[in-house]
Amino acid sequence: MSLRTLKYDYKLLKGDPMLILSMAVPFILWGLMHFVMPWVIHMVREQWEYDLSPYYRLAGTFFLMLIPMMMGMVYGFVLLDERDGGIITAIAVTPTGKAGYLKLRLGIPMLASMVFILLFLLLLDLGRDRSWFQLLLLIPVIASQSLIMLLLLGAFAANKVMGMAISKGFGILLVGPFLDYLLPPPMNWIGAYSPLFWASRSLLADQASHFWFFLCITILFHCLLLWILFRKFRARSD
Repeated sequence: MSLRTLKYDYKLLKGDPMLILSMAVPFILWGLMHFVMPWVIHMVREQWEYDLSPYYRLAGTFFLMLIPMMMGMVYGFVLLDERDGGIITAIAVTPTGKAGYLKLRLGIPMLASMVFILLFLLLLDLGRDRSWFQLLLLIPVIASQSLIMLLLLGAFAANKVMGMAISKGFGILLVGPFLDYLLPPPMNWIGAYSPLFWASRSLLADQASHFWFFLCITILFHCLLLWILFRKFRARSD
């Protein structure tokens, strides 16, 4: 990953206000959690004598899952732009090759997601029940959701318009964690179709044994999805 590549990506993103706004999502979400959420909790407590503070970590965890999704969406659209422009085909005959190009396009959103997730956890104290070792394992697992989003767009979207429709449909996966906490057991397991369901359970687990169980499921689930999507993407790109 070179400075030249980052400068090129900046010029590419600068021309699309939607992508710029998507890159700002982590900061917007942090602002909502740091400033707006405490005010809402205080207002509800004063007006209706109901305490929303137990839902603070739940809301923060949901916002946390949005970060890699947005990073993957941004670079998924970058990939679609470059594929439409014939850039990927041109790179295929250079020493970098398609493999080097794909590593770069997967690496940037993955690294950006890891940095933003770490800051989000630390600044909002969302990982207080997890040890540093557990967080170091969990952060890249959650960040890998950016790769799922990117490969989903690359594998199934023929252009940016179709990519926009697919990215909206990806919101179905965000429903999984909500179902987990809105529905009573055992109905809450309906949300288990979503990898975000298992990732959020890993972060919020109240016991170490539960953490390791949910983390293992999350890793297996993510690996399976990435394997399927990568094969589909390669088949479409060849």
